[in-house]
Amino acid sequence: MSWRRIAPGVYEGVPGADQEDTMLGSYIKMSRMPLITAKSHRLPSWEHSEDEWWWKDIEAFAKGEGEYPILSFLGVNGTGKTHLAFAIGWEWLEQGRTVLYYHAADLIRALRDGFQLGAVESYSTIIAFAQNCSLLILDDLGTERKNEFATEQLDLIVDYRYINRKHLIFTSNLSLDKVWPRIADRMTEGLLINLKGPSHRGKEGKSHA
Repeated sequence: MSWRRIAPGVYEGVPGADQEDTMLGSYIKMSRMPLITAKSHRLPSWEHSEDEWWWKDIEAFAKGEGEYPILSFLGVNGTGKTHLAFAIGWEWLEQGRTVLYYHAADLIRALRDGFQLGAVESYSTIIAFAQNCSLLILDDLGTERKNEFATEQLDLIVDYRYINRKHLIFTSNLSLDKVWPRIADRMTEGLLINLKGPSHRGKEGKSHA
């Protein structure tokens, strides 16, 4: 295994053929992706509707292709935002790319704890990986407490990824006009999808969030 330094304290491995499974396992642990979603939250399990003009763009994004490095899913609970975000995340992991998933409020809490407790290495490692991983998924944007610290940290991460054209997925229950203006601007420069319709939750054999 050869390793490439992608940020302070963050390394990405290039395995030999016999080490691919080990690398995938490591990437999954680093990603914070819930293992329970590995089979349930996938693109083939998505229930299509007639007005999904954006589906080919989603498939391209899942391959690391397409025009837009920023992808945003907006909609009320149960319309499938998190399902699609996880589905793309698993595609990226299986392609040997680094992924980091965080509920937005949990990310701010982790950064605040590291900062307040003086755990500089922990704080710096989270920031570095959030900025430099191949794909960052920020789920439920808008649930975090709005204050100066939260604003500064999200700006630090989002602006870095925007400037360096690194892939980023947002999900939010908020309408665009209620999202923080700077992040709303980034969303509108990428692929913005409003998911509508009845809740998918509770449908047998399906798992949408």
